[in-house]
Amino acid sequence: MVEVISVDDHQMISLGLEKVFSETSDIRLEASCKTKAELQKFIESYNSSVLQNLVVILDIKLEDESGFDCADYLVSSGVKCLMYSSYSNAGFIVKTMEHKIKGFLSKNADKAEILEAVRSVSRGETYIQKDLISGMMYVSGIMVTLTKREREILDLIAEHLPNEEIARRLKLSKRSVENYVSRIFDKFNVKNRYELETLL
Repeated sequence: MVEVISVDDHQMISLGLEKVFSETSDIRLEASCKTKAELQKFIESYNSSVLQNLVVILDIKLEDESGFDCADYLVSSGVKCLMYSSYSNAGFIVKTMEHKIKGFLSKNADKAEILEAVRSVSRGETYIQKDLISGMMYVSGIMVTLTKREREILDLIAEHLPNEEIARRLKLSKRSVENYVSRIFDKFNVKNRYELETLL
């Protein structure tokens, strides 16, 4: 039996997953929670045999914290996790893989794909929603061409920060940031932040 914990700040998502899993004989929603603190209480209460059969389904954006922070905690604890998000941008999927998370689904995935993803991740396999793979590969190919500084700036652009704030955070001049942003646009073959953010 695959035990699942849902981590989402919208209760209806967890209730929907519970309904999906209730119709199977091999997957069960063990618990749902809204924060990393609540999740840690569950994880710390389980013994190693339970953790081996556990899959945590995480939303990328929780109310006051990042799902990636929760994922880092789970990965370091040896727990398998699957990102489940309303954001299906390729950049999020690439980031998911960089955090050593085993899978990614958007919240428009159908029931069959949700079940396939949970079963795959529970076996230790990597699962990416099928119709998102080509976009992920395209963005991943560009990401590897970015310098360390360009990647830092790209991550801050993904947070919708203006150039002035990026310059302040990285202790750069605004002009330097503008030059980096221009190079990033060229590499992604986009004309502006709006086009870039559709990829991220």
